Amino acid sequence: MAAHSSNLPPIIIKKVKGGRHDSHGSSTWKIALADFMTAMFIIFLMLWIINQSTPEQKVAIAEYFAPVSASRNPSGSGQMLNGETISKEGALRNPSAPLGTPGGGPSLPKEGDGNTDIPGFPGALPKPLGIEAEPGALSGQKIPAPPVAEVERQVRQALQGVAELQGFQANVQFAQTQEGTRIDLIDNEKQELFPKGSSRMLPQTEKLMAQVAKIIASVPNKVAISGHTDATGFGPRSQYDNWDLSADRANSSRRALTKNGIADDRIASVEGKADRDPKVPEDPKAASNRRISITLLNEPVPPAPAGGAASAAAAPVQPPPPGPDGRLIPRQ
Repeated sequence: MAAHSSNLPPIIIKKVKGGRHDSHGSSTWKIALADFMTAMFIIFLMLWIINQSTPEQKVAIAEYFAPVSASRNPSGSGQMLNGETISKEGALRNPSAPLGTPGGGPSLPKEGDGNTDIPGFPGALPKPLGIEAEPGALSGQKIPAPPVAEVERQVRQALQGVAELQGFQANVQFAQTQEGTRIDLIDNEKQELFPKGSSRMLPQTEKLMAQVAKIIASVPNKVAISGHTDATGFGPRSQYDNWDLSADRANSSRRALTKNGIADDRIASVEGKADRDPKVPEDPKAASNRRISITLLNEPVPPAPAGGAASAAAAPVQPPPPGPDGRLIPRQ
């Protein structure tokens, strides 16, 4: 019996102690993979947002991240969009210069500079726009409104400083017309200026109008206001139509401007045009047809005094006092 048991194989007992069960030895690759997937998700999300944005919204986004301070270099370097504008091409003026007629000029004259041909400054000669001409020679002509590029720059910079109006950059457009410089406050699919069928401004629209009024107040030109609607009607039995609505919205805009510092005698006209002047003629019911147009009018040159050159020299035009930021404060 003993001899038989000695031929059996030895019994081996294997004891396994607790330890790592991960055959790869580390899980740090999972963290790296998660970071990579998150970055890829953000990239594709940004690409989707850019693809869905309109050109005006892209401009607004670019200006939001652009530095507020502007370069004094006349080449446009350092400014928003490097001196470019989404409106028609034109000369970009130095951002330190006040709104005024084309041609530039000192923001404020220095002592000892003597006479200057820029109207509205100490020592200025009583000649419109600094043009060498006899008194009365330019009567019937027009002093142009501020250039559209300068108006647009100042309005967009004003909107950029108000958090509640960051989404309204695309609602403001600019154009140079025969009448003057036009500022269009328009509806779009995301932002509206008025409730449907109402002439009562939304709170954000009142803030938008206040910022526009600040820029208009810095120039002396008269203002024309027109209201526009889309082609959506009120129904055959309604006593109120788009003519009434457009006129009421234009008048509501007039009250907002005068409330924010625009003198009532600067308002040249207020009119409602209903849907007769659509911004998108091919789509009469488009949201952008609903808008308020505010035009800084080209001013006619006043007639020369009856006394001729001697009377003009005896009664020189007194310039308005400069404001705290160097801009001329228009007479009210």
